[in-house]
Amino acid sequence: MGLAVGLLALLNLGGEAVRPPFDSTHTWLGDADLPRPIFRALELASAVTLLWHAARPIRPAWARLGGAIVLGIGAVLAALDVATFYGVLARGAIHGPAFVPASLVVLVCLGALAANVAMDRAERPRWTLGRAAVCAAVTAASFVAMPLLLMVTLGPTRYERRADCAIVLGARVWDDGTPSLALSDRVDEAIWLHQQGLVRAIVMSGAIDEHNGISEPAVMRARAVAAGVPEASVILDEEGVTSSWTARNGALLMRRHGFSRAIAVTHYYHEPRVKMLFERAGVAVYTVPARMSRRLLKEPWFIVREVLAYWHSFLFQ
Repeated sequence: MGLAVGLLALLNLGGEAVRPPFDSTHTWLGDADLPRPIFRALELASAVTLLWHAARPIRPAWARLGGAIVLGIGAVLAALDVATFYGVLARGAIHGPAFVPASLVVLVCLGALAANVAMDRAERPRWTLGRAAVCAAVTAASFVAMPLLLMVTLGPTRYERRADCAIVLGARVWDDGTPSLALSDRVDEAIWLHQQGLVRAIVMSGAIDEHNGISEPAVMRARAVAAGVPEASVILDEEGVTSSWTARNGALLMRRHGFSRAIAVTHYYHEPRVKMLFERAGVAVYTVPARMSRRLLKEPWFIVREVLAYWHSFLFQ
């Protein structure tokens, strides 16, 4: 696990240096109120500590103590985010079935890693093919677990706020022009947000199906208008071919209309990646998952696919 966390920290730092905004550390630790250079230095020190510790015992003692302190600072930042989460939850400002923030898991992991680094003086066994295979398997499992953790903590949590608009991510439209269950649920969630007065506009983002020529956003608008949303309050983005394009186009549309805050509406397993992409596009976004009228038959496959898509978006989009 420590190796995976160290590699993630290095990827964040490398991506931020090459193609900012990239770093998604705040997803795990919260918005730490620290100057960026200090935060980056702590992140780099944590990465070095964890990678060093994974390879061999840290020598000398002062380096081991320093590494444990750096990891402990990360645990403290996570603890502050946990306190913030439960404070907001107690005020009723967020809702949802998941009442454990990802930062609580990070707090436990970083605390355990800090203690392990501080007390570890034993020599490591020699590197063998078997040991390398086990290390690689644990690291791979950790990278699979990271987006899954966000899907079951951030994903189902409803950050309902007043915002300028709701941005609805498209899904399949059948050949007869009817929306799929997933798309209907997403649009209905945005309709509810509009009816509650939380948003004044709805951006319907999707693509024009290359096989049947049907526009996902047009179908989405028709459903919203039929439910009483004024047609003038619905904005279409017919170039939202991917989640990345939806975030990019959403940022452009928001600037064009003078909007500053948005609510991203999609399914819970999709929300972590969507939030990351919108933040990289410079959009202040809250997430409200679509309530499902029934479980999707392909939900397990969508979750597996989303794990792979999360890391693809993290690295390349």
